[in-house]
Amino acid sequence: MPFVDEQRPFESVCEYFGFPLKDGQGGRSAPVRKVLNNPDGGTVVVYFKLYGYGKFRRALSRMMKSSKSRREMGNLLYFHKLGIPACEPIAQGELRDRWGVLRNCLIITKEVTGSQQLDVFIDELEASDESAEVKSDLRRQIIISVATNLRLIHQHWFYHKDIKWRNVLVRRVGERGEKVEVFWIDCPSGFFDRTGGFRRKHGVIKDLCDLDQLACRNCSDEERWYFLSVYTGKVLGDRELIKFARQVVDYRIRKRGS
Repeated sequence: MPFVDEQRPFESVCEYFGFPLKDGQGGRSAPVRKVLNNPDGGTVVVYFKLYGYGKFRRALSRMMKSSKSRREMGNLLYFHKLGIPACEPIAQGELRDRWGVLRNCLIITKEVTGSQQLDVFIDELEASDESAEVKSDLRRQIIISVATNLRLIHQHWFYHKDIKWRNVLVRRVGERGEKVEVFWIDCPSGFFDRTGGFRRKHGVIKDLCDLDQLACRNCSDEERWYFLSVYTGKVLGDRELIKFARQVVDYRIRKRGS
């Protein structure tokens, strides 16, 4: 990257993306989109995110703790390892003071070309003049993809913790746009349950609740039941499936109020 100053690499990257650091400290940035030139003459579109750690009272806990950017990069690479489509991390970095306390971190990811956030995709799909059959099929493809991949990470004792609709990207493919590809992004808080299952129930319900927060307003009851059926592998009407669905809804109402 030609804009990186070898003498002050972290600071120079932040400055290039529009976030000059003051006294080595900056707050969290909104994602910044940039078009970079490749050595071969082509271009690549990337997103930059900066995280800031400003509370000194928590400084001691940050001396040995990994940064959000390092965790996010590792989580995205883990999704790729499992075969889950996700945005591609290009670089991450950390800025620590002389005592090793984490002050800032950053991550740069490659854009998923032609994709939209799930909430935007669904809004535009429903406003289009496409047939109800086409809309229903595309929505079902998304349900199958998200439910199957969520079950996959949970089977590996991994929990996303922030799998909201805005962190799921959708891209239409095929000659007539009759198929979709679904990508995951933005996972700095995901974690493995190292407790032998002690945190499993909360991790599962939390991820499902995050998805249902918008699904309860933008999806039919049939679609929501179908999602849980794909996720659990249980047929519709199964008593355990009904009990499980109630747990998700109760958690959402208790935490979100609706």
